[in-house]
Amino acid sequence: MTEGSVHTPAFRIPTFRTSSALLSGGLVLALSLAACERPSAVATRSAPASGSDGAYAAAGSPDPGGREGRPYEAGPAPRSQDRAEAPAPLLDGRPIWTSSRRGGAEENARKAFARNGESFGAPNLDAYVRKARAFIETPPSGAQRLTRRNGDVLMYHSGSNTFAVASRDGTPRAFFQPDDGPAYWEAQKARESQRRTASTGAARSSDG
Repeated sequence: MTEGSVHTPAFRIPTFRTSSALLSGGLVLALSLAACERPSAVATRSAPASGSDGAYAAAGSPDPGGREGRPYEAGPAPRSQDRAEAPAPLLDGRPIWTSSRRGGAEENARKAFARNGESFGAPNLDAYVRKARAFIETPPSGAQRLTRRNGDVLMYHSGSNTFAVASRDGTPRAFFQPDDGPAYWEAQKARESQRRTASTGAARSSDG
């Protein structure tokens, strides 16, 4: 055997292996491209899920955006301004309480009753409102009275330590027993006096 015949098989074997590797790589690449061109099985299966989510929301599910767990169709909770503008419930043909920026008439009346009803021996809201009206409309002898510039009337009776505020038309706005009644009343008078002084000064400045 010659030196050339020994060298020839050693040369052909690497050449055959290299060609096989290139051929295998090309086949894998072709399969990958074909797979990319076909619609994704995962995408096909997920499409119905998206549609079901939309139907669930439309059927009245909780708003995923977070409206405090209320149904999706329901609007936002009423604003304080909306509650304040709502008509006041009537008791004996008259508004039970005044509304404010913080709430409507009924809401304010219930809060006042919850805090102060027991102090006046009122078993329920209606009884509490009637007691407030009685104090405002027929105050006991010796009750002091102060009228604000907006028409609100402040009243205090030291004998029973009772303080009340009524609107211009006599609707109760507050009715309770202050912790330190005489001092509380004096503070109310001083505050109103300061308001009047400031208002008078502002009016004089604008005139000058």
